[in-house]
Amino acid sequence: MLSKPITIRSAEPTDAPAIAEVQVLSWQQAYVGLIPDQYLGALHGSLARREAFWREAIAARRARVHLACADEKVVGFIAIGPSRDEDASAVETGEVTAFYLLPQYWRTGTGRSLWAAGLHSLVEQGYRQAMLWVLSDNARARRFYDQAGWSVEPGSERSLLIGGASLREIRYRSPMFS
Repeated sequence: MLSKPITIRSAEPTDAPAIAEVQVLSWQQAYVGLIPDQYLGALHGSLARREAFWREAIAARRARVHLACADEKVVGFIAIGPSRDEDASAVETGEVTAFYLLPQYWRTGTGRSLWAAGLHSLVEQGYRQAMLWVLSDNARARRFYDQAGWSVEPGSERSLLIGGASLREIRYRSPMFS
């Protein structure tokens, strides 16, 4: 149970350091056993690059980012925008490009609130459907997406290399938005 109330708000470019920190800390917990430990341990070295990425993406409006905050401290974020996949209509299909939460806020309802804000924003932007990519072995995230009513898109698999490990991602698709 949370002792501090959670608020959801839109991110500003000045939130980039906090977003980068949440991203790194959540990766270091969520991807244990999926991504090599050496890579995860070195992630703090990427903070400046991640801060610059998020600052520019938010300022240029390439992504809409919503934050979950506890006492004004960023504890999670969701980034959304048009689908980046060539086989999806960027006009009709949105994408959840990032969705991360500090581990101490997992299973508290914070993720569901943040998720709802992101989906609401997709609907407001006129998207009829959304998709996301997730590591196929990320059971925690897949359970969340399954419970949210999303489904794996058959035949949608791609490989990527992270920290010297070859990983597989699968694409999830939302039900149609009304």
